[in-house]
Amino acid sequence: MQQDKVIVMPFLRNRNIENAASKLNVAYKDAEENFPEDNHNDVYLEISNKLSNLISNIHGESQLIELFAQGGKIPDKKYLTNGVNAIRQNCLKITKTINNLIELRKLEKKQTCLVVNSVNIVEIIDNIVINASKHIKQEIIFDTNIEEKYMSCDINKLQKAILIILSVAVRYSNKKEILVNLNVFENNINITVSFNNNSKLLNFFIQKMDNLTPDNLDELSLSFYLCKSLIALHEGSISVEGNSFETMFTVKLPCENTDSINYLFMRDNKNEYLAEQIEIEFSDLYEI
Repeated sequence: MQQDKVIVMPFLRNRNIENAASKLNVAYKDAEENFPEDNHNDVYLEISNKLSNLISNIHGESQLIELFAQGGKIPDKKYLTNGVNAIRQNCLKITKTINNLIELRKLEKKQTCLVVNSVNIVEIIDNIVINASKHIKQEIIFDTNIEEKYMSCDINKLQKAILIILSVAVRYSNKKEILVNLNVFENNINITVSFNNNSKLLNFFIQKMDNLTPDNLDELSLSFYLCKSLIALHEGSISVEGNSFETMFTVKLPCENTDSINYLFMRDNKNEYLAEQIEIEFSDLYEI
């Protein structure tokens, strides 16, 4: 109990959380008043509304926690943990929304740059699958027809593209098995993410993927647009296909012979950043 008090009480007795939430509200209002007057206003309006709701949630949780602190009454630890987790999850959602908005603007202005390394793509995808599966506590199976294939890519941007696809698969798979296959055919790499669902959902995905324009993007379309754009920067493509029982997202990447001496990927150093990427990209999968 003493350790709990040391951790919780100083945090609750100041107004840092409420002040931070208030500052977020001010920043949001300022951004709302200064949205660019162009044909992308619908996108910014949707993002604006989402940020407003998330900030309101954070503000509400912080007020409840502070109310208990000011009254000198501390509820049970589970209540405090849930409140703090809700604040943290909403902060991750805000981070994801802002990151996506920044990435969208960079793509629109052709300001996105690739930091290219020569990497073993098999190890990269395997590492993504292992860490994502641990985070969501759901089975994701990885299979490949080759153990080693080097290619030049921007690791972080390619990871984001794959995580977007995985987050969609997790959201719509009803906690069923997800399969990730990586196959190399001559100088082409095919990465397929498949999961069971119904034909209506498949048609929904196909319609979304076929009608991606930067001035008409809902939340899912924005994710698809970013994913497709990041893959295109690697001169690749993404498609959706399947049948009445299964949906498959297929990423095709060109792969010329690359000397493995340039291999720079270090699993231990990259896992911390990957864990952050997974938390942010999968933040919308959880109810608060």
